[in-house]
Amino acid sequence: MQDRKRRMSIFVVTGNGNGLGGFALAKATTVPDAIRKVKNMAGQRLLYIERYNEHTVLHDFFTQFGKTKIFVKKVPEGHGLVCHRAIRTICEVIGIKDIHAKVEGPSNIQNLTKAFFLGLINQKTHQKLADEKQLHLVEFRDETLNFPKVIASPQSSKVRTADEIPNTEELDFGRMKIDMLVEHGELHSFYTEQYPECRPGTPLEVETTLDKSSLQRNKFECETSKLNKVGCTLIC
Repeated sequence: MQDRKRRMSIFVVTGNGNGLGGFALAKATTVPDAIRKVKNMAGQRLLYIERYNEHTVLHDFFTQFGKTKIFVKKVPEGHGLVCHRAIRTICEVIGIKDIHAKVEGPSNIQNLTKAFFLGLINQKTHQKLADEKQLHLVEFRDETLNFPKVIASPQSSKVRTADEIPNTEELDFGRMKIDMLVEHGELHSFYTEQYPECRPGTPLEVETTLDKSSLQRNKFECETSKLNKVGCTLIC
């Protein structure tokens, strides 16, 4: 009869404080070996996270992993990190200084980390949104009294008119998809040939949506109807 062997499991998040971040889960028979192993694994799986003015997220979003749900809100500079302690640690290693996040459901550390990273990598830059929609991207902020500001324009000279925009098209970016699989502390991407099961169109697609309250939705509909006439779309 063999004796039982004790094994240690460690889950870590690492980053450089300037946009890079990653996480990993590792096991070993001793604590020093587990720490060394998980540090090397996390350092090899770093991801670049886009930030708005290098202090907050690009836009509000909702993300979910398992039954853990996170509602993230973009906030002005100086607001600070108002969120769960695990999300605060992730923001500090990535370099996010201002954010407001609310967690619903189980607050399992691994599920929180995976859900938050899914939301971060699912963000779209302003230029990418403008190119996809072929419209000007206009920002309204409370601190500037909702004065419209064009923050991105299509790189191609063509901008769609109001007649070219179908009534069924969403202009508030309410639904986006990400072709990623997070499992056992590792982020698998369809961009890597090693994980063909993560390619678009497979059942492993993880869908996230932007969080919008009823008041925000009414604001979006009102502002969008105004901007459609001049070939613009908005982001808040």
